[in-house]
Parts: sequence; C-alpha cells; structure tokens
Amino acid sequence: MERALEVLVRARESIKPAYPTPEHLRNFKLSLMDQINFPVYVSTIFLYKADGNVKADQISQCLKSSLSKTLTKFYPLAGRVKDDFSIDCNDEGAEYVEAFANGFLFEYLQKPDQNLLRDFHPFNYAESPVASNGGPMMRMQATFFKCGGLAITVCTCHKLIDGVSLGIFVNSWTTTARAGNKEVVPRFVASTIFPASESFVPLPLHISPVQANRFVFDTKKIDRLRAEVSSASVPRPTRVEALTALIWKCARAASRSNLGYSRPSLSAHAINVRAVAEPPLPDNSVGNSVAYLMAQASEKEIETLQDLVCSLRKAKAEFRRNGLKTLLENKSIFDIPESIKDKFEKDEIDFYTFSSIVNFPYYEVADFGWGKPVHLTFPNYLVSNLIMLMDTNDGKGIEVLMTLSPEDMAFFERDQELLAFATTNPSVLGYTNTSKL
Repeated sequence: MERALEVLVRARESIKPAYPTPEHLRNFKLSLMDQINFPVYVSTIFLYKADGNVKADQISQCLKSSLSKTLTKFYPLAGRVKDDFSIDCNDEGAEYVEAFANGFLFEYLQKPDQNLLRDFHPFNYAESPVASNGGPMMRMQATFFKCGGLAITVCTCHKLIDGVSLGIFVNSWTTTARAGNKEVVPRFVASTIFPASESFVPLPLHISPVQANRFVFDTKKIDRLRAEVSSASVPRPTRVEALTALIWKCARAASRSNLGYSRPSLSAHAINVRAVAEPPLPDNSVGNSVAYLMAQASEKEIETLQDLVCSLRKAKAEFRRNGLKTLLENKSIFDIPESIKDKFEKDEIDFYTFSSIVNFPYYEVADFGWGKPVHLTFPNYLVSNLIMLMDTNDGKGIEVLMTLSPEDMAFFERDQELLAFATTNPSVLGYTNTSKL
C-alpha cells in the first residue's frame, strides 16, 4: 500500500449561506429515496494542475465566497439531518478545510493510488465514512501541493445527494466562481414524486477491509470487447454493458478461486430514474433519484460474456416494466429475487454493486476558472464489491474504480481475460499536459 502524502491543515471553518434561508423553507422533507440511502459521506476528489496566475490565498477565497453564494440556492446542504423525514435547514453551514500537502501532484498522477489521498479529507474518512446525526451535510477540503497544484475534496451526505445531484451542485458552484452568465438553479421536488414512508427499508451497509484498484480501457479495446460480447440477442451492446459483463465475470472467477467453489451471484446496477418517474423529474432535480436493477447468475453455470450481457438486458427490460412501481410498493431499493433471497440474507452469494457516470460531464462542469481537472477520483476505503465506471479525462476511454476483498482482488487483478482489455492503474501523465505538476 502506498503511503499517504503528509498533509498539514492550516484552517478549518464553517461556510454559511450568503443569505439566510427563508422561514418557510427551513423544514426540508426527505423523499423515500433519501430515506433508503446510506447515511454516509461520498467522497469526490478533483485534481488541478498549477495556475501560475492565481495564488493559493486567492483560490481559497474564491472557493469560500462562491460556496457561500451557492449554498443559498442549495440550502439543505447547509443544514443538518433532523430525523428520518426531514433536514433542519438552519444555515449552520458546510465545513471547509484549507490544507497543504508535503508533496507534488505528479506523485499521485504517475500512479493514482487512493491511499496517497487518505489525508485529503476534512475528517478521518478512511476510518469511518458514516455521517453522524447533527453533522454537516457537506464537508470539503482544499489541499495545495508544493508545485501549486490543487486537490478539492467534496464529501456529500448520501442522505440527500446522488451522483447527478453532485454534478448539479458542482456546476452551480463553479459557474458562480467564474461569474458565469448561465445560472444553475436546483429543483427540490423528489419528495413530491417519492413521498417519505414510515415503513422504508434502509440500504444495508457492510463495512469491511477492502483492496481498491483502478483499471483503464482504451477505445480500441472497448470496441473489440463489444464485438466479442455481441450476440443474436444483443447485437449492439453498449460500452458499459460490455465492460460490466467482463468485470462481473472476472470478479466471480476471483471469488471462485478464493473460496474453492462457485456461488450464485447478483449484480445491482444504479439507474437514474429522473426521466422514467411519473411524472418525470426535471434534469436539475437535486435529491436521491437512483434505483437499482438486479441481474442474476447461477452458481451451477459458468456464464459466457454474452450470457451476462443478456442477463443485464433482461434486467433492464424487467425494470422498465415495473421496477419503479415495485420499489415504491416495497419501500426498498433492492428487489432481491425470491429464489435467492435466503442466501442473500445469509451472505452466501457474490453480490456486486455497479454505478456508471460515463458520459456525465464531470470534467467539463468542474472548472472554477483555473482550468478543468486533470483527474478526478472517488475514494472508497471500506465498502467492498463496489464498481464505478467513468470517463477518462480525455473522454476517449473508460476508467473503472473498484473494491474487492483483499483475497479476491489478488486473483482479480491477475485475470488474463481482464488484462487482455484493461491496463492496471496506468499513469495519468500519459494523457495530461505535465507542465506545472
């Protein structure tokens, strides 16, 4: 494991909204989706090369003043969770930390190991990401490297924020920082479509030792993989479907090698339901609006990649028919098949959670005025079997960030079928201008 870069905290403060939240908005209602989700912080780290025209103090002041203005529009993020049904929008603010790293940005970019960034969080995120009652909804840290490079860590409480919501917030924050003409205004309407319930079923959160790794797939190899996994049933699989099938198959093989036998498997796939809700939610809707479709694989068969892609397509079709209706009826985000529910509850299956932000313009929206990020990452130190797919910063390939148990990862990262298409944790410097790093 790479040793974390040494970080010195220089200042810690609470950033409050520029204007007080009106009295009629102070009791914010959570939606059913909000209730269900993990009460944990999700970390996103944006990394920027040095801009010789802007000093650290100027950057920090810009971040704080624009954050204050942005929180006026995103007022629940300046409040505190009150109970399972509401947020007290009391304007206590978001936590902001300014820090300095005893190292250079290229030390991370040449080998992007998330363990180097353990101390780039405003709290001990690597030990416990769980959000405590009464804690800030948003916590962030600006860490300056020796070279003038910058890391901005944004930790948002999953009780309100999903991946799309984070993108909307960052877009609004950066637009404010640049004094852009196009204002980004959130809509808080999810609770009107997904009303809260006293009988909601919270997502299970299993914290355990994990091994993280990063795999990069270039365009040519993705195209070759898509051709290999195509079939009469699915003649044109998407990039995400092809990669998901490959990762799922190799993860199952790693589990089988570790245990000495095969287990049934479920893969849960996050899906943005804003467009399929009745009525549809607006694109700028902030709040959890993610459901999961379930794809299943039997322990008695060694599925081909084509089989797994077909399983994914079947799960998508089933969700389109009644997935959202089932979620609202059961008040549960996971619809576990009856045939496997007993083994799921006993932890006797291989269960993987996939999330994709491919084609979401995180790099484009995260420009505060000193350029787009050269890299971004989503550290995960404690939740296993979690797989995230995202664009590379040049938009030409796909990065996969994933965690498995240390025992499974030892087999997974040596899988020859995987390595025929993936490069294990390559340097970002290969497709980044390395000046000022």
